[in-house]
Amino acid sequence: MVERNSPWPPGTPNWVDLAADDPVAAAEFYAGLFGWATEHRSSPEYFVCSLDGEDVGGIGPKQPGTERLPSRWTTYLATDQVEHTLAAVRAGGGREVLEPCDIAAQGRMAIAADPNGALFGLWQAADHVGAERRATPGSLVWSEALSRDHEVAKKFYTSVFDYRSEEVGGYDTQYAALYADDRPVAGTGELHPSMPPETPAHWLPYFATAGVDATVNQVVGNGGALQGDLLDTDFGRLAVLNDPEGARFAVIQLG
Repeated sequence: MVERNSPWPPGTPNWVDLAADDPVAAAEFYAGLFGWATEHRSSPEYFVCSLDGEDVGGIGPKQPGTERLPSRWTTYLATDQVEHTLAAVRAGGGREVLEPCDIAAQGRMAIAADPNGALFGLWQAADHVGAERRATPGSLVWSEALSRDHEVAKKFYTSVFDYRSEEVGGYDTQYAALYADDRPVAGTGELHPSMPPETPAHWLPYFATAGVDATVNQVVGNGGALQGDLLDTDFGRLAVLNDPEGARFAVIQLG
């Protein structure tokens, strides 16, 4: 288990949240799936989700200007200065989607899109460092940017966040691990050819689970769907899922 009470290094996925049409129903779904406690704190519309008192993510309504977009999980990447990182985003061919704003005394955020159109967030920590727990069942363990132009994505993220990239072989598609502080913190790769052609570029968060098969059955039984096949990988058994509103996420059984 990884616990955190100080800001994550720049470029590290430090928060995830779900933008949903019905945040109340979504909170009930994920609380039942991962055992999350959900509560309103700084906003009456936004649920902070936690495990044993440690924050792991959030669920809220869609941000202004994104109401017509499908429901989605957003991965936030740590930054020391949101505006500086947004300038790098624009210089690298990305764009600002939601302008920087302060979230009470918790921190400062913005939403951006990479040149392939994948949305991601920026989180500049103040009182709230972001996720306080990683790599235990119900918490974020990995996140990756998937698109149909791997080279463009890799060039963009390494320029914006000063990542070191390392290609990972042995798969049907191109994939690179992204390193910050000499640790792999995220990934970027190609969408699998089996994905429908209309699948947009996106960031896919992975949550740890004690049992992938049981989690898949619970998701499907509660109105979600399995995308593709369950996979056994060098990192663990995993599945890509859609929740009842169609928001995509993955689960992985570590060890």
